[in-house]
Amino acid sequence: MIIDPGFSDMAMTLLLFAAVMWLSVREGLQLEKSLAVATARTVAQLALMGFVIEAIFRINRWWVIVAALFLMLAYAAHAALARMKNPVAGLYLPMWWGVFTGTIFTTAVVTGAVLKADPWWRPDVLLPLGGMVLGNAMTGGALAADRLRAEIVARKAEIETLLMLGWDYKRAAAEARREAVRAALIPTLNSMMTVGLVHLPGIMVGQMLAGASPATAAKYQMVIMLMIASAVTMTSVVFTSFALTRFFNPRHTLRREAIL
Repeated sequence: MIIDPGFSDMAMTLLLFAAVMWLSVREGLQLEKSLAVATARTVAQLALMGFVIEAIFRINRWWVIVAALFLMLAYAAHAALARMKNPVAGLYLPMWWGVFTGTIFTTAVVTGAVLKADPWWRPDVLLPLGGMVLGNAMTGGALAADRLRAEIVARKAEIETLLMLGWDYKRAAAEARREAVRAALIPTLNSMMTVGLVHLPGIMVGQMLAGASPATAAKYQMVIMLMIASAVTMTSVVFTSFALTRFFNPRHTLRREAIL
């Protein structure tokens, strides 16, 4: 049996918000404004998304569901790059391809081969899974972007020396790219190491709250964790591969504007 909290019940979560705000003031964190804005955006965005997804479920047309996923992809690529501490021009398309590859391939395998959704565009399967994978792919891409630039800047002398020795930019920056991919995977690997022992993930908890047995909920969570690992790996590998061209010019030398 699904527990559906009413608006008055949901209002009780304001106690949690008040506790967070009080701690911020008490500890001098100066995060009150950010916390208030983040909370307001969370409530507004999730409420709006609830209405939008409900409307999509009612329409139940494959092209509407695919269009919704592509809109989410477009925004995810932008949001991932917006998190960079030192933005680099021209990274949107590499990020989009990275997020697209990681999300579409992984979601297609799970919905088609694992869950055998019928039809393949079944909205109550494709949208939740696609959105979850997309969010993690976006986070992985953001981590990879930041780390790639940081590694290239830190290894500038090494890379330029290798370039002068006749190496092409892909070989010269290979270690920087590998470190970026490793950094993108750290949160996912840490989560996989402790899942079920230190914390119960959202999908597993949601399944049990919806009435599924713990065993069934655990199976779904296994699939989700492998989906996330696959999506983050593919996203970071594809993104870093294409992104290198934005750090080097056609003469295989570093673009100064990308590393300043």
